[in-house]
Amino acid sequence: MAVSLSHYAVDLEDNIAFPDIAHVPILPPHEKKNWYILTEIVSDETVFRPTFRVEDKLAGHYWVVAFYTENPAADAKECKVGHMICIKDGIPKQFLDGRYGYKIKDPWDVVILPCGLANLRELNVELRKRSDDGLFFSCVVCNSQKESLGCARCKTRYRSGECMKADWHSRHLQICKVLRTLHEWNRTPWG
Repeated sequence: MAVSLSHYAVDLEDNIAFPDIAHVPILPPHEKKNWYILTEIVSDETVFRPTFRVEDKLAGHYWVVAFYTENPAADAKECKVGHMICIKDGIPKQFLDGRYGYKIKDPWDVVILPCGLANLRELNVELRKRSDDGLFFSCVVCNSQKESLGCARCKTRYRSGECMKADWHSRHLQICKVLRTLHEWNRTPWG
């Protein structure tokens, strides 16, 4: 998947950039090679440290994600059932209790998204369609090419304050972090 600033090209089904458990590399990444493991939280199994049961991108495959960071409670505070934990360059580990999953040692190795995998896929398809239709740099409400405003976080474009207000009240506040992450991934050099 190539890096692009002029169009949207993220493919969440790309097993190099977003591997499922059947395609996770067994060796650490080389320089300039990255991947994200996409998991959705199905239950909170926290006892002493934040621990979550997650479902892999490959439906029906469940793992454990445990936070072993310096401040695990703060680093996992956004983790809720139905949200996603996206693990950068994750390599599965076996825990002492025999379960397999991911041990998070650095908070910079995860992106926690306030949506499920189905929602992430829907937004990804929407961004790809807008890009393919030549609307990537247009107002998301009225499709006008004459945008004058933009979200400071995710760079969503708007023609006017009215368009921005309409989008923010209908859905933007809920998906802003997800959009920002997808746009960052669009500019990421994948392995």
